[in-house]
Amino acid sequence: MPLIRPAAVTPDPTAETLELRRDQLAGNDVDERRRAARALSGDPAAASVLAARLECEPDSRVRDALFGCLVDIGGTQVAELVAPFIRSDDAGLRGGAVDALKRLENQAVSVLDGLMRDPDTDVRILAIEVTRAWPSGLANSRLLRVFEHEPHVNVCAAAVDVATEVGTKDLLVALDGVRVRFASEPFLVFAVDIAYDRICGDDTRGA
Repeated sequence: MPLIRPAAVTPDPTAETLELRRDQLAGNDVDERRRAARALSGDPAAASVLAARLECEPDSRVRDALFGCLVDIGGTQVAELVAPFIRSDDAGLRGGAVDALKRLENQAVSVLDGLMRDPDTDVRILAIEVTRAWPSGLANSRLLRVFEHEPHVNVCAAAVDVATEVGTKDLLVALDGVRVRFASEPFLVFAVDIAYDRICGDDTRGA
């Protein structure tokens, strides 16, 4: 009986390319790392590799490329990979994560909703900042929940500040509620008044 040789295993070129880029991302040359990141832009299989490199990448230009490539890939998975950097002690990583979530918009909704319930007030404030760049339809429903349920004055103040830019008349009743709840905080009452007037015009409150 003739001996049947097992079929040769053909290497997966995609896996080989991803492994090569992973090695390049860990190299000593900054420009090579940035090129490697850009080469992975739009490749969903590379998302976890790019996010993992963010944890240890020291160069701001490469970080920008990594965040940009993740946004180009897009999707809920990318939002989930980016969101933890909001907790980073590194201001650059925090800012990069906020900017990425801003650009992901609808794809980051479920992730952002979780961040806005985070026990850490600083995380909640940064999550609110993300909505500043979102369409009013996405931002206002989240600001409304803050105005109705958020107990921390600084978090509410952050939401009022964003509402000053993106708020619509749907927020007016809730803004009045914030004014009542935090009547003993003059700075917040003043901020509410500014938001109210920007949304409706200076004569609305006397109508």
